Amino acid sequence: MNDAPSARLVRALSDDRHIRFAALQATPLWDGVRRSHPHLEAGACAALTEALSAVTLLQSRSGFHERLQILLKGAGRAKAVVADSWPDGTLRGVLDTAADRASGAWVQGPGLLQVMRSNASGAPYIGNLELVEGDLAKQVEAYLQQSEQVQASLTLWSEEGTGVSGGLLVEPLPDCPPERLGRLVQALEGLEVVPLWERTPDFLMSWINQGPGATVLSETDLAYRCRCARESLVSTMAGFSAEQREDLFREGDPIEVRCDYCGKVYPITRAELPGTPA
Repeated sequence: MNDAPSARLVRALSDDRHIRFAALQATPLWDGVRRSHPHLEAGACAALTEALSAVTLLQSRSGFHERLQILLKGAGRAKAVVADSWPDGTLRGVLDTAADRASGAWVQGPGLLQVMRSNASGAPYIGNLELVEGDLAKQVEAYLQQSEQVQASLTLWSEEGTGVSGGLLVEPLPDCPPERLGRLVQALEGLEVVPLWERTPDFLMSWINQGPGATVLSETDLAYRCRCARESLVSTMAGFSAEQREDLFREGDPIEVRCDYCGKVYPITRAELPGTPA
């Protein structure tokens, strides 16, 4: 992918075949967020990292065979959050802060969660859900229950001071006995006392499995990497009307266009957009 450290996601099945889960070590995603969004405060970076963790854990349920995006608009400190995960293991995201909300939760209703799935062979699927009470993990759990009829537990973490980040998505299978389900609930509740730095995928596999022996289904390396390119930007701008392009260059040539996902600035000249009025 590149020389930067990769986040690591492991999908596994408990040795009794009753619980499927995915564990994510996402600290490198925090590093990518900090580099790409230096204007964001630490708390906003943590909120965006949790959104990236959520989208990739959701995507792991389909084996990374599709692109998956989540868009959240709410009344919290984050006015809007976009997390975009691709089949090749790259992610990018944007968090738009609300200028009039200096305190409180980053994710808060009323608002909307939108989940978009797309692949090369078909039209995108879009699911919408009104925000429920609770944090981002609660929103994703509600989406899985209401839109996909899946009972699942999602735990997300991102420490503002250190950047230690990760997530755990746990899905009891339909034939899971009540006694095993009870032990799973105890394990999830007990996770609160485990330090964040200790919650590696290997540790979480043993924690959920209640000992060694879980079957690893797949392992995926992930990285924060933008997909912006001058060619695609120029192609998009070339589709603007002559009046729109004239407005773009009204105050000078070249203009600077900044990518929201990574902060890269592209100087664009009139000459690159044929037909733009001089």
